[in-house]
Amino acid sequence: MSRSLRLGAAAVLAAAAFTSGCGVGPATKPPPVAPVEQSPFTLPSPDAVRPRAPLTGLETEEATKAKRAVIVPIEIGTGAAAPVGLDKADVVELEFAEGKLLRVAAVYQSTPADKVGPVAAVRPAEIKLLNQLQPYMVHNGTPKGWLDLLTLSKLAAVTPAKKTGFTTVSGRVYVNTGTLQATAPAQQKLLASLFQFGQPAEPVATGSTPATTIVVAAAGHTAVTWKFDATTRRWQTTLGGVPVAAANLILLTTPFNKKDVKALDREVLMADPVGKGAAQVFGAGQGAKATWAKEGFFSALNLLGPEQSVVRLSPGPSWILLLPSTAKVTVS
Repeated sequence: MSRSLRLGAAAVLAAAAFTSGCGVGPATKPPPVAPVEQSPFTLPSPDAVRPRAPLTGLETEEATKAKRAVIVPIEIGTGAAAPVGLDKADVVELEFAEGKLLRVAAVYQSTPADKVGPVAAVRPAEIKLLNQLQPYMVHNGTPKGWLDLLTLSKLAAVTPAKKTGFTTVSGRVYVNTGTLQATAPAQQKLLASLFQFGQPAEPVATGSTPATTIVVAAAGHTAVTWKFDATTRRWQTTLGGVPVAAANLILLTTPFNKKDVKALDREVLMADPVGKGAAQVFGAGQGAKATWAKEGFFSALNLLGPEQSVVRLSPGPSWILLLPSTAKVTVS
């Protein structure tokens, strides 16, 4: 047999063997696989970020941010009744006035107080320092000259003549700040904070040093001693026989002006917190030197620490003390 015939025969045999061993047609389907039940993938829920009260930096409710600030002026000393309601204030301005008189302007925004007072006349210092809050000003028996300044400020104001929210006890007038907030004129925008806030243990500014006791001595006044309580993280003292506390103390050295006020039949001493000057700021067991500036009547209050560092207060209520340049402050 020739070579070509042998190759041809081999090819025919190979083809026959292939067709006999393999079927031609569709492949057999694999058996169905039961689906595996899987839980849907979800991201872990982050903790809800709660809003912060604008004047304290503490957690609050969203509705609180829309509430209007209410300011109540109170006199301490010279036979005045003990102050009521200061423990509920977000911010308190303290002024060393004439004689042994202390003046406070208590600001209520995040927490209403059922009874605050006795309500006193409004004075220029609180109007000048706090007008950026666009507050609802409460006052009683204010002389005309100071009323003119209040009118110039264009702040909404209310007196006991309105009756709603006011009570009289032994001839002294008190106010319910929650009632006034509910009836206050609407404000055009949300309240902006006076300060920046940090974490509870964060230094208030660059160069902060430990501080646990602050003694403020102003001419004609009994020295006021503040002590820091590490348990409550509050500065504590007593004013008018009533204990008060603050997370922060801001001491501003300001000019003081004397003026004969005929309506009061005496010469008064008034702080002027417009301009700039030295300051000291104290937070949780520590403090720092600072500077303050309020360039104009309607300007914001600015605080700067050493080397122009930002001042960041501890969350909580703050007291602003307006001091004459002759006042002595001892820190230990």
